[in-house]
Amino acid sequence: MARAIDVGTCFLVGAYKENSEDVFTIGRNAFFSMPSEDFADEMLKRAGAYFITRGDRFYVVGEDALKFSVITGNQDDYRRPMARGVLNPGEEEAVAMIEVLIEGIIGEASFKDEPLAVTVPAEPIDADFDTTFHRMVLDRFLKKLGYKVNFISEALSIIYNENPTVEVNGEEIPFTGIGMSFGAGMVNIALAWRAKKLLDFSCSRGGDWIDVEVSRVTSMPTSKVIAYKEKSLDLGNVDSSNRMAVALEIYYEELIRYSLEMFSNEFKRKNTAVEEPMVIAIAGGASKPPGFIPLFEKVLKETHLPIPILEVRHAEDPLTSVASGALIAAESEEAKMESAAAEPAEEPETPEEPEPPTAPEPPAEE
Repeated sequence: MARAIDVGTCFLVGAYKENSEDVFTIGRNAFFSMPSEDFADEMLKRAGAYFITRGDRFYVVGEDALKFSVITGNQDDYRRPMARGVLNPGEEEAVAMIEVLIEGIIGEASFKDEPLAVTVPAEPIDADFDTTFHRMVLDRFLKKLGYKVNFISEALSIIYNENPTVEVNGEEIPFTGIGMSFGAGMVNIALAWRAKKLLDFSCSRGGDWIDVEVSRVTSMPTSKVIAYKEKSLDLGNVDSSNRMAVALEIYYEELIRYSLEMFSNEFKRKNTAVEEPMVIAIAGGASKPPGFIPLFEKVLKETHLPIPILEVRHAEDPLTSVASGALIAAESEEAKMESAAAEPAEEPETPEEPEPPTAPEPPAEE
């Protein structure tokens, strides 16, 4: 059975099929550190908290980490293994914690070389770091769990799942459009034609950037900004007397504008030429607040992209759309493996070229 995992800065989302339906396991990609004390482990167990012990510290992981931070007002000990879409170089427990959290989401492979599609950010165009270390750590750990690992970019996963199309001479071209993943650490953007990437890059701003800026201008702890954003923010109905809501609206608008400008600049730099009106398919946890799409459309009209836009489409579930797209890639890889296993041991002396598929299926990225 093929599996997928969206390794996001804020959330981890695992996906597999059961009775032809996608099944998701979602966990917050965070931990809260506290000193080891007598009886504390027993009380945490009774309270149902998921935690591990390392040395003289307890690490409460997942959703309970944010709850501890909000309740105690302690944001120094609320930590995350990832920052800006990749493993956090400033967090000494990053590798150990991400391994614990990932294993809790997908577990070990059910058989050797079970296909697993893993989302990773594209290389950033506005920051001086790459994704190599992040990829290698995930690859080695997931192989230890027994998986055959295939990496796929976040934004391309959205295109796989949402399947935007364009019409050319009366023909509908599938898996063709713009995917934008608004995550906590980054915004990932891809332009694809028939599931093949023409552009694929990331911007180093995301939901975390919004949280930090809002915390700075309102003097509110970041954990409380996150909690408000996730539970109460409505970008289509902002109370002008609520400083936090106003600040969130301002920085959301700035993030959208920045991302679209980065896309416009990269499109022009690559000398890409597209005349057909395209769909922008949007997903990612940072796009979840009500009113996000109307705000995006407002900024889009002001930005004047060098490409015609047919419509803006929001994923039905912005948090799981990326994992669903990655699962499509994993299932494609699984089908290839099964087909290869079913082929006879000896190939004919003069093999014929394979017929092109009647319906294109997006391939898993290596």
